Formats: sequence, C-alpha cells, structure tokens
Amino acid sequence: LESYLVRRMVCGMSARTYGQIFVQLLKELERSGPETAGDTVVRYLGQQEVNSSLWPDDQSLLETFTTSRLYSSLTRGRLNLILQGIEGELRARSMTETQAVPGGLSIEHIMPQSWHRHWPLPDDTADAERASASRNRLIQSIGNLTLVTQRLNSALSNAPWEQKRETLAQHSTLFLNKILLDNAPAVWDEAAIAGRAERLHQAAVRVWPHANAIP
Repeated sequence: LESYLVRRMVCGMSARTYGQIFVQLLKELERSGPETAGDTVVRYLGQQEVNSSLWPDDQSLLETFTTSRLYSSLTRGRLNLILQGIEGELRARSMTETQAVPGGLSIEHIMPQSWHRHWPLPDDTADAERASASRNRLIQSIGNLTLVTQRLNSALSNAPWEQKRETLAQHSTLFLNKILLDNAPAVWDEAAIAGRAERLHQAAVRVWPHANAIP
C-alpha cells in the first residue's frame, strides 16, 4: 500500500478516485479472507491499468526522478519522506551502528537556486537562455536535493561546489551525503544531477517496489 501511494504521489497522479479504489479493494479482501490479504492487495492494485488507479512502474519513477521538479510539486513533508526513506534504505544495506534516520532534517539544494554567482554556465554555452531554463528545472529535481541539519543548511547556503563538498565531508554523517561525496565529480552540473537521480532511483525501487517485484 505504501509503495502504491508513494509512487503515485511522486509521479504526480491524482488521489481523487482513492475512495472508489479502496472500497473495491475492501470487497476483494472480504472475498479472499485475511490469510491472503497481502497477496490480494498486491494483485488488485497491480492489475490497475487506467491512469486514475495505475501503480507506476520503475521506468515511470525513473523519468520522474530525472526530469520532474519535485521540490516544487511536492510539499516539504512529502519530499522529506522520500529522501528519508532512501536514507533509511542506504543505512539498512550498510554495517553502520544505527539504522535510525536522524530527525529534524531539512532539504538542501546541492546546486543552489541562486546559482549564477558561484555556479556559472560553461563558457562555450551556445544558448544561455535555454541552458538557464534547463538548469532552473533540474535544480528542483531530486538528483540535486539532499538532507542536512538546519544549522548545516544555513552554513552551506549558496556557497560554491568546492566549499559545499568540503563542508558536507566534515559535518554530515548521512549516507545520502556520504554516497554523494563518494561519487562526486569535480564539477557539479546537469550531468551530475542526472547521474545522482538514477542512483537515488535504484534505492527508491528497493524501498517502494512495484507489484511485479513483490514476491
């Protein structure tokens, strides 16, 4: 149920028909009985084919991760839920002493929304206006977002990439940021954002698997 709802939320699908969908699901559960409730939920929701009730597949989730302005389309609480879920998955696959995700975290843009001063476009950019529009869209995508404490968020602010990378390495213990730094390129640009979005997607499909991947 969580996977179904989270995937639809991330992909921007409407919740308008949920009342009808779940009333029908309750009828299916009543017929099948409690012994097979889990299988019934997965089968019923996995069989939905119209957009109003579809369970988005991995490719749909990947397209959303790499192209959608999730920072603009989701509430901060919902976006925090996504990033914390991925952080929890990264911790669960590690040998860290604690699996608990710290509380009180805020969302940080790796490339800041005010990027013009310290994050200029390449000198050979042919169409600066189009490149700026593309960048403004990508910096709101999940590949450019991470979690930090509020104090660290204030310290990072609109600093250049070299400074942000050093500050994160010194002060952040989150796996989201550890893996970010382990894979960090010399320049944080559109290609780096897209690559990180794909890595976050790989973790997300483990946290919220599609019906086809649930045994």
